[in-house]
Amino acid sequence: MAVDINYFDTDKDKFIELFSNPKIVQEKAREYGLEVVYSPRKNKKYRIVNPETNKFVDFGSIEYEDFSKHQNLKRLEAFKKRNHKWKDAPKYSSAWASYHILW
Repeated sequence: MAVDINYFDTDKDKFIELFSNPKIVQEKAREYGLEVVYSPRKNKKYRIVNPETNKFVDFGSIEYEDFSKHQNLKRLEAFKKRNHKWKDAPKYSSAWASYHILW
């Protein structure tokens, strides 16, 4: 789904809620001892701080629903198969965060 991100820049949190459930994402992040905030990058949904490096990690394409929103097990399975290498990505990388927090 192509989206004109600039249209939503003034109210990004409401826009993200069309594609993700921030409450569920925050709960999953806390399982890893992390806090999630909205990303200031216009093409990403969320941001965490890597506790090992204190660097920001932005993750989650703003244009697509994640499992926190759609709760579709078939889509979850397809995502996990398609991105199976992300499971073992370096901890706290954007791939790791997407796989473990959004899905």
